[in-house]
Amino acid sequence: MKVLWKIALLLFVLLAVFYIMGSRIQENEPLESPVKHGTAIPSPNKEVVELTSGPKRPEKGLSTFVGKSSDVLVELMGEPDRIEPSAYGYEWWVYTEETQMMVGVEDGTVNQVFSADKDADLTPISIGQNISEVFRFSIIESEVNVILDDNMYTFTLNSQDLKDRILLKYDKLYAQVYVDAEDEVIEGVRYIDPKTLVIHQPYDMEFAGELVAIPQPSSTIQMEVDRSMERQILELTNIYREHHDVKPLENDYWLSLLAQNHSKDMAIENYFSHESPSAGNLSERLKSFGIEHKKAGENIAANYVDAIEAVHGWLNSPAHRSVLLDSDATDIGTGAYGKYYTQVLIKSDKKENPNSNFLRK
Repeated sequence: MKVLWKIALLLFVLLAVFYIMGSRIQENEPLESPVKHGTAIPSPNKEVVELTSGPKRPEKGLSTFVGKSSDVLVELMGEPDRIEPSAYGYEWWVYTEETQMMVGVEDGTVNQVFSADKDADLTPISIGQNISEVFRFSIIESEVNVILDDNMYTFTLNSQDLKDRILLKYDKLYAQVYVDAEDEVIEGVRYIDPKTLVIHQPYDMEFAGELVAIPQPSSTIQMEVDRSMERQILELTNIYREHHDVKPLENDYWLSLLAQNHSKDMAIENYFSHESPSAGNLSERLKSFGIEHKKAGENIAANYVDAIEAVHGWLNSPAHRSVLLDSDATDIGTGAYGKYYTQVLIKSDKKENPNSNFLRK
């Protein structure tokens, strides 16, 4: 009888250990963009009509740079802290000092400006503003038309878009307003020109005429794009954490390598899961890298337009949000490969480099 009690006690202890160990790792359902390139619906019989222009575009603030020469941008805002390629042929000019923002520049002309900086002048919108105020002074439509030459593109916003990713139309300018649907406040704003909006196709879209050709980056450029998106995911994650009074995360080389490997593995092996057929789940992957941690969480996403959209998607998914804004987390690794995105957050009092066996591989 005593032997049976000892066995039962041992089993209880083992189960408790497994439960505690398992609770340290958080893997959420994969998050896929509701819109995927190549899914625009042709409507050849749809009449292309001249549309009335939207409200007068803002006369001050960052939106006024859209459509202007990049020389004007440099004259007023200075040189960017870095210039990075995008997957769409334009460059990202990234400012990280006085005003944190990302500016799209193509052939010397600004095609978009994004910022989540609370101090940025995003007139007539501001970061931290309650979305109800925007609804009071703006016309919010579930269908928004864009005319380019003889072509018409109709974006349809679903019920979720109208809560967390609304689209405002001005005269030859559009604003994507990124909202924290839980707190109902604005987290970021992207002012964008009509052509770039159509190229991005961030909402369900029908078109009459021709689609705008999207340049395909070479493999070398795509690698640079991936590294750029990883930096942007890191910076946006910390900006959103700051908005929610959570301490920023430190970038960790080994975590980033782990995240990069997982994004690449998903793309090449054509699966979308935290469970890699070859490398295992997050716990097993962390162990193979020799990364010590007290707690870990992983978010993955696919088919989003860019880092801005991917991080926003995580913020507005409750399970992914809990990882993104985890107050216990101290370190982060980010990985991008094409349209596959991974971020891994851990709580670690002491960083451990991978073991020598891994380094020799």
